[in-house]
Amino acid sequence: SPLLPARLFDAIAAVAASRAADFNEQELSNLARAFATAGHEAPELLDAIARAAQQRSSEFTPQGLATVSWAFAKSAHPAWRGAVPPASAQGGRAQGGDAPSAGPPPLRAALCAELLVEGRAAALNPAELAITLWAFATAGHTGGEPYRCLGEALMPRLFPPRGLEGQAISNAAWALATARCENPRLFSALAQAAAANIDRLGALDLSNLAWAFAWSSQVPVAEHPAFYSRLGPASLVRLSDFDGGSLSNLAWALAVASPSPDVLDAVAAAALSERLAEVHGSTALNVGQLCQVHQFQLWLEERGDVAEEALPEALREQARDSFLGMAQLAPSSRMQRLVARELRAVGGVRSVEEEVVVAQGYTVDLLVQHADFGPLAVEVDGPHHFLSEGSRRPTGATQLKRRQLRSSGLRLVSLPYWELNELQAQPRRGRDDLRACSASTSSPCGPSPGHWHGATSGQWSRLLERAVRDDQRVESADDP
Repeated sequence: SPLLPARLFDAIAAVAASRAADFNEQELSNLARAFATAGHEAPELLDAIARAAQQRSSEFTPQGLATVSWAFAKSAHPAWRGAVPPASAQGGRAQGGDAPSAGPPPLRAALCAELLVEGRAAALNPAELAITLWAFATAGHTGGEPYRCLGEALMPRLFPPRGLEGQAISNAAWALATARCENPRLFSALAQAAAANIDRLGALDLSNLAWAFAWSSQVPVAEHPAFYSRLGPASLVRLSDFDGGSLSNLAWALAVASPSPDVLDAVAAAALSERLAEVHGSTALNVGQLCQVHQFQLWLEERGDVAEEALPEALREQARDSFLGMAQLAPSSRMQRLVARELRAVGGVRSVEEEVVVAQGYTVDLLVQHADFGPLAVEVDGPHHFLSEGSRRPTGATQLKRRQLRSSGLRLVSLPYWELNELQAQPRRGRDDLRACSASTSSPCGPSPGHWHGATSGQWSRLLERAVRDDQRVESADDP
């Protein structure tokens, strides 16, 4: 009977849950792995294993720590996940690591602390390192220490003999990107490993790799032609295996990478468009996926003549409507409103409009009409536009928006939060104040007249002029 295996698992779980304290660490990790592999729910057993593993975490071998981490992440158990929902590879607009957390649950905190003990992460093999990275990222674990430690252990063991292979490469890359880790050397090594293994990767692996490299903005096309030249052909071979989520992720990642035909030629772009229309017709893409499709369509337009590559009109319209709808749901930040107020007092500024929707469907933070520079699309870039705390590397999503706005002929200027911090007369408040302002409309920092007290109109004017010069340099660099 097909019910016998389930009954057997239930019987084992009932007995083992009452005797978890009697099991040694190897037996606990084996139990957790078995139930996670079978996909059999046993909440009371996992509760008991979690309590025992937390109390005796120092007794676990590095392999046991990796196994328990993976098993609890795979089971999506609250002892591992905590209050933060599991991260998702789907969607280019909001990714893992963005959600606030009250701190990791005790089991995850205990296992993390053990993995940070010197020498323990280094004792894991490449596949174990990859699944452990995946386990922490899936839980939305914030803080760079486990990723830094595991990443450093992984770096020298990415290549043969006994290097990272197949799905493990995509798991590691996805985890590091989801956690918003900034480590260009490690991402570069992962791209080299992916290029060497690309024929052994499935559709989901290809999609996750492409998304990870695009989102993290640490694998530029110019430096990794081997990966990008093979990504398109490998994806075409498996195109029928892509579902809506993996296909829209791939399309978005290609859009981020570059509008160059070197990334995807016209024939491949047309095939990808056709498959997107086919998938949407059979299963319907969700709103986040449709937003990615809209940016893919803008990418096709960046490439020039898209007569053969274009998406069907109905899909284009639905994707654009979804994109506009998502933009309207995003509230403006207080930091943005404060900047708008200050710019209105700058000499040469004739008007400042907030939250302006442009022809491509993007919403620009501020549209400034300037006597000398003409219309300026001003983006007030808070910390979430960059990879991590203190990072100045824009995410792939931020880079894509900037490039596509510029391709429409707009003069785009970015005012990053650290330059705005320099205008603060009260440096003790500056960074935390602006970070809070950029995070939500309910921030405690209100638009008080003294927020930038001491910053003169001339300082704001120089900041704007410097941003315009930066934009001109970007345009010159992009001009063939």
